Amino acid sequence: MDLTKQERRARRRWGVIPKWFELLAICAATIAAGFFGGRETVVRADDPKPEVTVTATTTVTATPEPGDSADTDTDTDNEPRVGGDPEESGGPESPPPGSVVYLSDRDVIDGGSDANAQPVTIRAKHFAKSVRLGCNGAGESAVYSTSGYTRLEAKVGILADSHNAIGSVGSIQVANAAGNPIGEEVVIRSSAIEDLSVDISGQDQIRITCVMTKSGDESSSHFYSGLGNAALS
Repeated sequence: MDLTKQERRARRRWGVIPKWFELLAICAATIAAGFFGGRETVVRADDPKPEVTVTATTTVTATPEPGDSADTDTDTDNEPRVGGDPEESGGPESPPPGSVVYLSDRDVIDGGSDANAQPVTIRAKHFAKSVRLGCNGAGESAVYSTSGYTRLEAKVGILADSHNAIGSVGSIQVANAAGNPIGEEVVIRSSAIEDLSVDISGQDQIRITCVMTKSGDESSSHFYSGLGNAALS
């Protein structure tokens, strides 16, 4: 059956309407999916984060038992001290390593009245820390404590202000406590300064003796010798 133009136009209109509804439905579905999809993303972002468990490690330091530490002495100021007290050990007190002491600063243990600590002058040279020792034919001596020291050194000679100095000759000898000589004797004169150097290792005491071997004045039997800057080290 042939359709009129009006009928064909009416059918086209009704055919187009369903297509518009279909497009609107698709747009609405797309918008709804985007909206609900965004809500879903936000919910996931707010999900609780996983908990992190931290395990603490405890370090235990062992305390040493009494008697495990090194055996050291302690001074009153709590500073460690190497070695024991000389009085507790029972041995003689030793001087500090490298220390030097002048004989003039030590007491004479045994000796005549002519052994004195005082400055001396030998051949116009002055020695401030010295010992003045008498000298005669029998020999005059002075005994000193030397425990802990290893060497005696001095400049020796006949004193410039001594009577009977010109032309006199003498000798100075160092001996141990038993009287046995230590080292070589040193010959002294008024015209020279000699070196005295003696190894005194292991000697608790030494005896220093001056003997006049020649008198410059036949009427005199005595003069004074000097141990210039005599020192123990």
